[in-house]
Amino acid sequence: MSVRKNARLREDIRRELSDILEFESRDPVVRDAFPTLMDVRLSVDGRYARVYVAVAGEVDRDAVETALAQDRGFYRSMLAERLSLRHTPELRFVIDETVERSLRMQELLRDDREGLAPPDVPGEGDAT
Repeated sequence: MSVRKNARLREDIRRELSDILEFESRDPVVRDAFPTLMDVRLSVDGRYARVYVAVAGEVDRDAVETALAQDRGFYRSMLAERLSLRHTPELRFVIDETVERSLRMQELLRDDREGLAPPDVPGEGDAT
């Protein structure tokens, strides 16, 4: 599959699967997690897709990943209805922790910056 075709297919899958996850998921574990589809990576032949999903806040990520794995046949069949493909890729869901990591890194940098700030020296800058 050409690079351009692979990129177009990835984007089509991402768009459609995002709608399916957000609006048509019947599993309460998935619905309560407010999943956000971050990325889709396809194998070279387009038969396998790794789907990266971020979940909101304080939810049990393992339970969400298990629910997505159990319901992947439903998501695949819904995707097949929406896209006209010869082979609908097999889906493998992975919980994406990039957002949480970046927020944690930002928090650590902020704390470090506050800890390294020079102390206020009394008397400096006083115009008396």
